[in-house]
Amino acid sequence: RMYIERIQRSQQHLLAIINDLLDFGRIEAGEVAYDIQPVPLTVIVDAVEPMVEPQVIRRNLTLERQPCAADAIALADHARVQQIVLNLLSNAAKFTPGGGRITLSFEELDGHVAIAVRDTGIGIPADKLEAIFDPFVQVGRSLTTSHEGAGLGLSISRNLARAMGGDLTVESTVGHGSTFRLILPVGD
Repeated sequence: RMYIERIQRSQQHLLAIINDLLDFGRIEAGEVAYDIQPVPLTVIVDAVEPMVEPQVIRRNLTLERQPCAADAIALADHARVQQIVLNLLSNAAKFTPGGGRITLSFEELDGHVAIAVRDTGIGIPADKLEAIFDPFVQVGRSLTTSHEGAGLGLSISRNLARAMGGDLTVESTVGHGSTFRLILPVGD
């Protein structure tokens, strides 16, 4: 049973990498279709939270969700926004040491709404803040530490956000954590 579970985890990991490579290729080729419509941010987070919960529990993390106004609606592609938020939460869980905290919050900005994912993780050096959005880059990867993934998630996420008229930004302090903000146009 243990070997079968290990094989299943490996298969899921490889499938995720293959899907990231395919998504990246489609984005680079301009072959991604978007279904832009009003998307309530609470609906996105309600769908994604259960997907990341096992990872949060396994790593002994706390996931805190701040209240979101019922009228916080983005004009975006539902599936793509969900993909981005899932990537941000998964990264936060991956790079936050056990016992840490991940906080989901919602912000209204000038003509935009944002989902912010804050963590108490390892943080990102100032000189790497833009590089993490480049394909195949993973801060903290070395010969002695390995993190799952191919380093495509943030690149894909930023490209998707920008294609929907938004952006993906980061603020970080080494040793204190990071805040990623998915910023999207306000919907009706």
